[in-house]
Amino acid sequence: MKINSRNELPEVLLKRGLDVGAEIGVFKGEYTERFCKAGLNIYAIDPWMPFWGQGRTQNKQEVQDGYFFEAIERLKPYSDSCTIIRKTSMDALADFKDESLGFVYIDGDHSFKHIAADIVEWEKKVKKGGIVAGHDYFNTAPHANNVLCHVKSVVDAYVDCFDKELYIYGDEHGEGKERKKSWLFVK
Repeated sequence: MKINSRNELPEVLLKRGLDVGAEIGVFKGEYTERFCKAGLNIYAIDPWMPFWGQGRTQNKQEVQDGYFFEAIERLKPYSDSCTIIRKTSMDALADFKDESLGFVYIDGDHSFKHIAADIVEWEKKVKKGGIVAGHDYFNTAPHANNVLCHVKSVVDAYVDCFDKELYIYGDEHGEGKERKKSWLFVK
């Protein structure tokens, strides 16, 4: 599979006929909007609540509420194709049948326990031949005390244990969030 940037992912999904999916971790809705602009139907799932390990500036409920309202405004033009679900990823699982989605994009809580649970549980919701993908393919230092990211270790262990072919993509020379590598595998 040829993909150079996470900005290409929505078009890749569309070309593969994977037009319905879920994004776990919406933040301000900027990446969700890319899915919508590509013509995909997306479930935008995020509790918009603070949790330890996401950074000092985001660890306040009033900040999270601001992100939620910003996402609502940004995604309002796509109300026919975008459903916003304000729940934790684990609580939202009950809203979806197994193998009912073409893809899931995981960019929520990056701590070991939560990224592992998201991959294990949300892969069940993706149909065979669908894509499980995510952002921030890296680890923070073992004793980081502000922002925690264990994505690389969890993804590597999962694909190794379940014999999946892992695709890593992204541009370390890009701007902002695009400097972080992304990952995907086909179910």
